[in-house]
Amino acid sequence: MEGNKLLCFLRRHVLPRAQTTISSNQVIVLYREPGILTGYRLPGQSFRYYLASVFQIHNETVNIWTHFVGFFLVLYRWLTFLYDPPFDTRFLPVLNVFGFGSLCYTLGSTTAHTFHSKSPVIHYLCFQIDYAGNACYSLGFSIYMFYTSCHIPFFDILNRSYLPFMVMLSAISCLCCSIAKIKYARPYPFRRKIWNLLSFGTQTVLMFSLVVPRYLSCYYDPLCQLTSMNHHTYVVIFVLLSVFFYSSRLPDKLLLGKVDIVGQSHQLFHVSSVMGTLLQFDCIAWDSNHHATINMAPDPRSLLVAMISYLTLVFYIICSFRPFILKRVEIDLKSTKEH
Repeated sequence: MEGNKLLCFLRRHVLPRAQTTISSNQVIVLYREPGILTGYRLPGQSFRYYLASVFQIHNETVNIWTHFVGFFLVLYRWLTFLYDPPFDTRFLPVLNVFGFGSLCYTLGSTTAHTFHSKSPVIHYLCFQIDYAGNACYSLGFSIYMFYTSCHIPFFDILNRSYLPFMVMLSAISCLCCSIAKIKYARPYPFRRKIWNLLSFGTQTVLMFSLVVPRYLSCYYDPLCQLTSMNHHTYVVIFVLLSVFFYSSRLPDKLLLGKVDIVGQSHQLFHVSSVMGTLLQFDCIAWDSNHHATINMAPDPRSLLVAMISYLTLVFYIICSFRPFILKRVEIDLKSTKEH
């Protein structure tokens, strides 16, 4: 009897209750995802409801957990490197900036997928936080590529201007994604994808262009083997996979309603991005030991200023967008009533 009372108490006050899910035609257009027909959580519920939904089965469960688990995998990898650095400690600031950015994007994505259905205003705010986290990761990515992996002649040329330029480019990426999110209503046209892909894509191409000359010089050097560049090649593969799954919406569009819970393109995008991120820690370690010179080791103060500058810019972007978000929500509400 005591055991039954305890179980009843846990079910009523502690354990999350099983939540009802609904179909796409029962939620407003803003919350609908192409190719995902069922498994939507009830909109307009309390924060506690959405927090409890992390442990329920719905069409965001895997999206939440892929980056939530990714957060702890990244944290473990970062702390492992900090505890026993496999490279010159003068490059630790590079590791720290990249680790911080990686945690920001995984945590930001987890937050967005957990709470975005609470209300239209929260939805837009959540994805602004998501974009800010992605851009913070891009900034950390660009910093490690420059200070540990850059083709050395390029480093000498770009040393003074690279860091402020990448801070601005990261903030602009966040800005472009925020504009595109508010500018275009669902079902989103492909033009919105172009805003997102061009903003972050331009930065990614610029970062990898710092390494391409190393492939070329290795190809023409009989003493160098291209396998020595495999750590970057693997990252490029996962970046391309991430872009493919993010932009194609496959297999969702081919298997309508069949991958509502498991197998969505966005879930595969999350897995690819986390795998690429974990491999990037190896890039930092290998290039710090085998490629970078001591002259490439950054001034920790300059990285701190860069990160604070970026965070200040995105905080201003998020705050300044509130009136535009409210206007967008009002327009969406009028459109819903008319239909």
